Amino acid sequence: MKTLFDTNVILDVLFDREPFSSDASYLLSKVEQSEIIGFICATTITTIH
Repeated sequence: MKTLFDTNVILDVLFDREPFSSDASYLLSKVEQSEIIGFICATTITTIH
C-alpha cells in the first residue's frame, strides 16, 4: 500500500502532539517495517525546516 503523509502527521511525531502522536508514530513504524510505502511532499521538508 502506498501512503502520502500530510505535513501535520510528520509534525505530530516530531513534536509529540497528543492525541495524534501515537497514531502517527504507529503509521510511520509500518513504513520502517516495510509494511507500507510512505511518501511525503517536497514542500513538507521545507515547511518543517
